[in-house]
Amino acid sequence: MKIYFAGSIRGGREDQAHYHAILALLREHGEVLTEHVAAASLSDKGEDGPNDRYIHNRDMAWLI
Repeated sequence: MKIYFAGSIRGGREDQAHYHAILALLREHGEVLTEHVAAASLSDKGEDGPNDRYIHNRDMAWLI
């Protein structure tokens, strides 16, 4: 099963440790497409490089 997990990146990273724990549980049930959400290297500015449109199109492609 493919799993799309969403969590706050640009809205704040206070829950990053919780995301990491949730992803560990989700991995037991399938492939998590969005593991980067739990990455400690992400700041509250989000992913370094991709613009909003790229992120939107990439994530939408994961959902179909």
